[in-house]
Amino acid sequence: MSFQGKVPFFAFLQGIAAGTALEEAAPAENYILDERVPDARENDFLDFNGFASAAHNKDSWFKHHAFYAKAKVALPKPSETFTPINQPNWGSFDPDWDVIRVETLCGLNDRALSRGSTSAETQVASLIREMLAARAAGSILDPLKTAEVEKWLQLVNKGRDHRPAFVAPFAEVEDILKQADWANRLRDALGLGHIRLWAGNPMTIVLMQYNLIRVHNAHIGKPAWAASPTVLDDVPRQMPNPCFFPAPKKASADGYGYTVDLATRGATYRKEFIHARIDYTLADIRRIGEVTTDVPDARIKQARKDHLDLLKADLVHFPDLKRP
Repeated sequence: MSFQGKVPFFAFLQGIAAGTALEEAAPAENYILDERVPDARENDFLDFNGFASAAHNKDSWFKHHAFYAKAKVALPKPSETFTPINQPNWGSFDPDWDVIRVETLCGLNDRALSRGSTSAETQVASLIREMLAARAAGSILDPLKTAEVEKWLQLVNKGRDHRPAFVAPFAEVEDILKQADWANRLRDALGLGHIRLWAGNPMTIVLMQYNLIRVHNAHIGKPAWAASPTVLDDVPRQMPNPCFFPAPKKASADGYGYTVDLATRGATYRKEFIHARIDYTLADIRRIGEVTTDVPDARIKQARKDHLDLLKADLVHFPDLKRP
């Protein structure tokens, strides 16, 4: 489904998707094209806080998506993503291989600060670099520094909610991690358009890597632990993510999503999926790097067009997009 028949909301989406503003048109396209949202979940979204009967405009829609995602996806344990309403999207991913996840250091530190940390971002970055250097040299980091970064990470975990984690198989990005410019290239390849320069300054990212068996074992006995990503699994602060693009079932029968590559040259796409929340450990931290390039809206718009052209033949609901 992709909200077909959900009048007047679907007609509203078609009108917005025909516009030229990226931050409006891209999410509307995603809502229309996403074949994976079950009908019951669409109804749950529309019924939440009486949205179906309310007047629809861009602001009310974005606000509703943010409220819904926080209440249904981010805060509950388990997230709605892993409850029966989303059962058609539960994946049977092999838990015996590694995945990677990219976090911004400022995002991690904000979560730690919300739980009482007093560590500045620069201080944490220095500790992580020392820890990684010691690990690479086969030596042991000073116990006091180890305790400091361990305490910080515990506070990060306490500050996180239960939203699903978007991850990529390590094998999908192994070639990128061999490049000197891995941080910029990884940001682009995974479609992480929200990771940009801040006031002209580089954005520090932390690469997490772990084996899926830990996720699997943490959720044994629960309905599900991994799933295909849909537009309703995005938990935005203000607006749905314009860099997300729903994968058509025909092109992704195994349940993976496909990232929108933001690179200006040699763009491709990588597999991604989502899994239920786990706590990070120090061993999960594998790299720290700097994103030094920006991603203008015009680049995101072109990357989405290129991605759409690749998948257009497999998108069941492509004809529902009204083109100006």
